[in-house]
Amino acid sequence: MEWSGQKDFRAAPTVRFLVDGAEARLLKNHGPLTFLKVHDAGRMVPMDQPKASLEMLKRWTQGKLSMSKSEGRLTPM
Repeated sequence: MEWSGQKDFRAAPTVRFLVDGAEARLLKNHGPLTFLKVHDAGRMVPMDQPKASLEMLKRWTQGKLSMSKSEGRLTPM
């Protein structure tokens, strides 16, 4: 898929996404595109990793899922 931000997305860092102090997944984003890779989960993420799935949904609906540009890590909740 062609996208004007494709090059910057590929160059963006991948950061850890912590839930209760443990790494639950990896996050990468640039502009409007965010990619999350959930550990130990298949296509039914809410059933496989309910706590991590709920945390992701909470942060996404609150607009707190993206990384800060200055620090390259997740914005605080």
